[in-house]
Amino acid sequence: MSSSNQFSQGRRFLANKPRNEVDAKEEIFRIDENTTFVMNYGRWLEKHNKLICEIRSALNDEVVDEKLVCLIDIVMKHYFELSEMKTSAANFDVSNVAPAIWCTTAERSLWWIGGFRPSQLLQVIVPQLQHSCSQQQLSDIWNFVQSCQQTENALAQGMEKLHQILHNAATESDKGLRLTCAPQQLTFLKQANHVREEFLHQLCGLLTNCQYAEFIVALGERLYNPSSSL
Repeated sequence: MSSSNQFSQGRRFLANKPRNEVDAKEEIFRIDENTTFVMNYGRWLEKHNKLICEIRSALNDEVVDEKLVCLIDIVMKHYFELSEMKTSAANFDVSNVAPAIWCTTAERSLWWIGGFRPSQLLQVIVPQLQHSCSQQQLSDIWNFVQSCQQTENALAQGMEKLHQILHNAATESDKGLRLTCAPQQLTFLKQANHVREEFLHQLCGLLTNCQYAEFIVALGERLYNPSSSL
């Protein structure tokens, strides 16, 4: 099967996919709309949208590679800042990280342990990049998708066990047990953030600078645009 057909099948799979094992357990990571995080996220999103506009403009103007690389680095750091914001919010109260009204519809549909699920995001966006990718690149990206899925599944298995413990604690009104699970919840969030950061780094190595800039623009438009849906 060609890489192009694999991505097409992947998109159909996502369209029919039920809420995944973590989406169905939002009670594990829940955001309080009154926390400082929501205000910080609003400021983060405002800056993010400006950066996406700058990259889009740079692509249209066909700027020199060095300037494009500089913009890509700035955006990457900005995404890592969001991970730090979520970790800080979870350190204050581990129940502070779950999809809520501050999420876009698209972001919520790809939600996985405090943020987007890399393999699903890639399957959504890559079809927009296929026109500029070689067959070898598409093959490498598809292998990368499968590698991401393996990493995600391993983490999800641990989440499943933790959810069962929390469910039992809630059923038995065992507040002490729920409190002892808080460090584990925070650990899962940190690991998931690390997976997302590594995903962005490794994908950068599979694409040219222009292709990666196009990916970032597509990510911003598809995931963080309030009017976007998958």
